[in-house]
Amino acid sequence: MAISIATPNEFASAYIADGRVGIENFDVSLGWENGTLAYTSAFTDPIYDVTILPLTNFLIAMDRGMPVIGIPVFIDYFFPQMAIRVHRDSGITTPKELEGRRVGIRGFGFNPGVWIRGGMADVYGFDLTKVQWVSATPNSMSHVDVPIPAGLSIEQTDPDLASALENGAIDAVLYDRGGPPLTPNTVNIFDDPLTEVLRYHNQTGVFPLNSMLLAKRDVLKANPGLGQAIVAAHDTACERYCADVADDVAYMGIAVGWLREHGLWPYHQGIERNRVALETIIRYTHEQGLISERPAVESLFFDGAH
Repeated sequence: MAISIATPNEFASAYIADGRVGIENFDVSLGWENGTLAYTSAFTDPIYDVTILPLTNFLIAMDRGMPVIGIPVFIDYFFPQMAIRVHRDSGITTPKELEGRRVGIRGFGFNPGVWIRGGMADVYGFDLTKVQWVSATPNSMSHVDVPIPAGLSIEQTDPDLASALENGAIDAVLYDRGGPPLTPNTVNIFDDPLTEVLRYHNQTGVFPLNSMLLAKRDVLKANPGLGQAIVAAHDTACERYCADVADDVAYMGIAVGWLREHGLWPYHQGIERNRVALETIIRYTHEQGLISERPAVESLFFDGAH
């Protein structure tokens, strides 16, 4: 039976999905019929042998002892400084001023939200315990019980976050992928988000990872060399995508030309080239109470991954 691999038709993964780059020496079937179910099933019985999860979801699954293991292929990257929206009349102009306010998030364990909160703490001294969080559903952790970390106030609700921000019911929203278009009632928290992107990157060395591949442990065990073949295919796909994409294309909210100009493109697969980002998201996820301990980076991936 063919090995099923979740393959969204976007970014470098599109080169795998449409057959331009193959996974050599293995019989595979590619698909992405139900992305949400691919995410949530990882906590019960993954619908694909090799699937995709946002990084924080993966760390939570590993922390809970799910029978999965990581493959160091990272489907997308983003800078969360691009996606913090505030109501125009809120008076909020810095991350510290989010303290004491109502801030929306698509699930407290939402990977972009973890990155944003951690980055604001690192760079601006933001205290996430001083916020009234408004946590919406559904998200990639739908139906997964994520405990409320001690010391936090999280209002579990199901609002339309964009509408709630538009009408002032909440003061800010932490989005992903650069966030939605601005409206007359909404603004970026930063006057110049790209300057803040560089500030964060220069201070931390991080290019934040969003989602990654993982596999059922028994599938990798039964198919020696599969993990390496998947990595090799995605290395080729990533190299070709990064070379082909035009400067004026927006990648997760930022023009590729700007990323190239500032040395943030191309991006790379693998553990070593992403070690700083991996160590950082492990720290953020642990500090925010979503995992019980901080695992070593290597323990997250199949033996021999690098």
